[in-house]
Amino acid sequence: MAFGLDAAGYFTQDGKRIWPVGANYWPGSAGVEMWARFDAVREEIARDLDLVKSLGLNTVRFFLRWQDFEPVAGKYDERTFANLRTVLGMFRERGLYAHPSLFVGFMSGGLFWPKWKNANLYSPGVMRERSVAFTKRAMGVISEFKDCVIAVDQGNELCCLAESSAALPEDVVGWCGDINAAIRSVWADAIIISGNEQNQVINDTGWRFGQQPGCDLYSMHGYPVPGWHNVMFDGMTDPFCQSLLPFYTKVARAYGPVMLQEFGTIVTFGAKQQRAYLEKMLPKALESGANGFLWWCMRDITAPVHPYMSHGFEGTLGLVDAAGKVKPGLEVFIEFCRSLATRPVSAVKGDAVGAVGVYLPAQYYQRNVPGAQNNPQQYSRWLIVANHLSEMLGHEVRVVRGDQALPADLETLIVPSILLSVPEAEAIAAWVKAGGKLLWHGVDPVNYGAAYIELLGALAVDYRQPKAVTWDRFTFDAFPRNMRVEIEPRGCTVVGRDEDGLPLLLTNTLGRGKVVAALPLVDEVIARAAPNFEVGRGWYEKVFALLKG
Repeated sequence: MAFGLDAAGYFTQDGKRIWPVGANYWPGSAGVEMWARFDAVREEIARDLDLVKSLGLNTVRFFLRWQDFEPVAGKYDERTFANLRTVLGMFRERGLYAHPSLFVGFMSGGLFWPKWKNANLYSPGVMRERSVAFTKRAMGVISEFKDCVIAVDQGNELCCLAESSAALPEDVVGWCGDINAAIRSVWADAIIISGNEQNQVINDTGWRFGQQPGCDLYSMHGYPVPGWHNVMFDGMTDPFCQSLLPFYTKVARAYGPVMLQEFGTIVTFGAKQQRAYLEKMLPKALESGANGFLWWCMRDITAPVHPYMSHGFEGTLGLVDAAGKVKPGLEVFIEFCRSLATRPVSAVKGDAVGAVGVYLPAQYYQRNVPGAQNNPQQYSRWLIVANHLSEMLGHEVRVVRGDQALPADLETLIVPSILLSVPEAEAIAAWVKAGGKLLWHGVDPVNYGAAYIELLGALAVDYRQPKAVTWDRFTFDAFPRNMRVEIEPRGCTVVGRDEDGLPLLLTNTLGRGKVVAALPLVDEVIARAAPNFEVGRGWYEKVFALLKG
């Protein structure tokens, strides 16, 4: 039985589309010590896989802890590799899909490496060499089970490792490529993914979309915990919270297929809150293009071992309780998974004609990028705001990549306070002239060259004190590069002026299209007010109306 990805980016088995649905897994009595305590948990693993099958789920992601397999550099524990073969055999016997993850590294708040690790994982040298060798050794076993291994995962949340951010971005890219080459040297047509999370969107850890060579698809992980995101929300019942993981999924899908490989509600005792979250989030993630759904995690962990002793809530995240019953509120996930078998698969909503585009700049990641102006820590906040408010107003939203030609069917584009390069501004101007409608916030004050002047229908004539200004009921105290520009109209219509009489909001007709531009960092001001989006909604209602008018 051969696994693949179809032209639309969804999993197939022998040419038929399938949905990987299930859970991430450690046995409850052992947790991360699964391989060290294998003889004691062998039967427990078998029972848990039987439970997975009985719930109508089909996929389990599990983890190889490197130190258990290679306790001494270059010396493998053959018994542990035999145990890996035993576990994979359990999947085969039950007709389940196995999704092994090769490098744990970061797990449940803890770090797990062999004691002999003495250098950055990604830097060329001994650690990369050992990584490649271990990958080939593990794949020697995994490749025996091509009929039940749906995909090979490089590792768990490698983007969360401090050494990812410490390494040169090109070394992270190089490690990724080397590991995938090692996988394919053993199993040429394996489906490969790297199990990363929302930091691919909101930070630059070296794990970047478009720069994971050899991966067939992207992963997305995420949880409804405000402090783990960069715009605030108020719990699982907050519609903004329910929009975040689907939006991260949407960004990943702009670069390729994407699997919702790890998600959950973190706290699993609030049935009402969990139902509210899952009933909204899961369909949104599906509409954003997710091709699989794996819960974190299958079982509560009762093992009194690190990291559960210092991160106690990590032991309570199970889909099922001690009796094997799905916890109240989490049955929504089971029902959603079962519905996928009969749910008609339509185009991803953001691909629909008429969907509003939010602009992802050609230069998004900033580390070691000459002349970098944008950064994901800041710009992702504004993307998130633009997506949420557009959806609040009933628009479907797509992610538009600035490193590609603008889609021919794109009608409306939002540039939420990005610093547009001259080539990008020129491309957008050509698109507007052909009939596009552009909403542009936070116009870059140092880029008022020919392309900007054409788009805006205005000249920059002075730089004024960057202070809080008000128009209508909207107050703005943030400006790009901390520079408040005074403009002089050259064909545009000034819609709003601040209390000093300076233009703040304008419209400009260009060719067959239209531009609505606001000079302050509108989306930053809205993001600061989150989770209260009422004023932001009022602003977006006004500017969308101007685009239509």
